Amino acid sequence: MHVVTIAALVAAAYGWWRGRAAVAGTTLLSAWRWGVSAIVLSLAAAVAELLGTTFRSVADHLWYASCVLWVCPAVAVLGARRPGSGAWGAFVMIPLVLVLEWPVTGVAVAGRVSGVSSGPLLQNVHLDWPELVAWLVVLVLGTGNYVLTRRGGVVLAGVGGLVAILWPLTGAIPTGTWGEFTRLGGVLLLSGALWRAGRSGTVVRSEPDPDFRERLDKAWDDFYQAYGLVWAARVGNRVNEELARIEGDAVLGPAGMAFADEETVVAEQRVVVYERAESTLRWLWARFVDDDWIESRLGPGAPLGAKEPRGL
Repeated sequence: MHVVTIAALVAAAYGWWRGRAAVAGTTLLSAWRWGVSAIVLSLAAAVAELLGTTFRSVADHLWYASCVLWVCPAVAVLGARRPGSGAWGAFVMIPLVLVLEWPVTGVAVAGRVSGVSSGPLLQNVHLDWPELVAWLVVLVLGTGNYVLTRRGGVVLAGVGGLVAILWPLTGAIPTGTWGEFTRLGGVLLLSGALWRAGRSGTVVRSEPDPDFRERLDKAWDDFYQAYGLVWAARVGNRVNEELARIEGDAVLGPAGMAFADEETVVAEQRVVVYERAESTLRWLWARFVDDDWIESRLGPGAPLGAKEPRGL
């Protein structure tokens, strides 16, 4: 059983590694690195379980630490904007990990170092409801950003896998075979989700679409699928502020550009709307992605008359 768990995690690691191409040239690389750390700790936990009951308490702490790190990629996305992504990692991500880890591993280590506890350094983990609720809240806040994207099903599968991995630590499942099978099911579900996500990751386009409407809609969809609903809503609101200043009554939403009355919009108005949206997106996306990412989707340079809008 433990060998199957390790094999599934190796497959998950391969799927996650393949996903690096999707985040190349974007601020999402930091989120990807958090996932690498989570996979490493998950593998360490599985190996510790394989070594027998002597390392049972160590495995418990490693499994919990890996679950903490698994919620970090989605939370890191919420701060993936230049400038400030580095500060988000230092002042949000690291404190988040410490806050979630302290009641479990931190207290155990501090008790031993201070002399308050004279027993084993690490004991079997039994999560109380405050630790469990805190972890679940962070999990929902991070992954909720992607539920309405095309990856929603994969995200929900990954969430289910993480909950199954963590659940044996709550004491709700008898220790032994039941707990091991529950965790194995969680690992298989998580691995399948990561494998699927790695295969369906965004790939840099070889050439932009020649049709200006398709070009912008596809580029916008790539951004929405990569950064989720939160950033798509914020960027879309800035674009819509610019579109409100011109004729056409157009709105950029999750599904792309939409006009209030398609039949009354003349071709010239449509061109102006798309040019204004494209020029605005070029400026705003510079805070999230490199020029190569933008040019591979929208082509080189900005439309004539492009001006920098207000920032996010």
